[in-house]
Amino acid sequence: MAVQFDYDSDVQSVYEILTEPQYLVDRSLALGELSAECEAEEADGITTVSLMREVSRDLPRVLSKLFDSVQLMDMTETWREKSDGYAGEWEILIRGQPVAITARFELVPTRSGCRYSVTHKAKAKIPLVGKQVEKYILSQTADGARQELEYLRDYLD
Repeated sequence: MAVQFDYDSDVQSVYEILTEPQYLVDRSLALGELSAECEAEEADGITTVSLMREVSRDLPRVLSKLFDSVQLMDMTETWREKSDGYAGEWEILIRGQPVAITARFELVPTRSGCRYSVTHKAKAKIPLVGKQVEKYILSQTADGARQELEYLRDYLD
C-alpha cells in the first residue's frame, strides 16, 4: 500500500527533520502513542534511525483475541542519499507477535518543494487468519503514515 505527501520545503530540510530523534519522539507522543524512544546514527553515508514506540490500539474483535491492545513496536529505518534526494527502507517488529511491517520510501525534490512516498508490506505468520491480519495492519499503517505526514506538514508551517 502506497502513501505520498508533498511539502513546500526542500528535500534537505525535510530529511533533517525526519531523522531528528527528538522530533520523532515528539511526533509519536503528539499522535497519541503512550511512549517513544529514539536514536539516530550516521556512518558511511547511511543514516539509521531506531525508534521504539508503545502504542494502544482498538482492535477488531477477532484480532483482540490474538493481540494485546497495547504493543511495543521496534522500528529500524535506514536512509541513503541518492542523486536527487534520499531513499531507504524501514522495518517494524511488534514484540512478542509473529508480525512484521516493512516499507520502502523516497524523498525527492519537486518544483515547489519535495515529495515523500512510502510503500508498505506486512507479513503475519498466523495460520488461517494471516492474510486478514496483514490486510488490517496495512490499512492501519497507511492511516498512521498519513497522520505522521500531516503532522510534518503542520510542523513545517
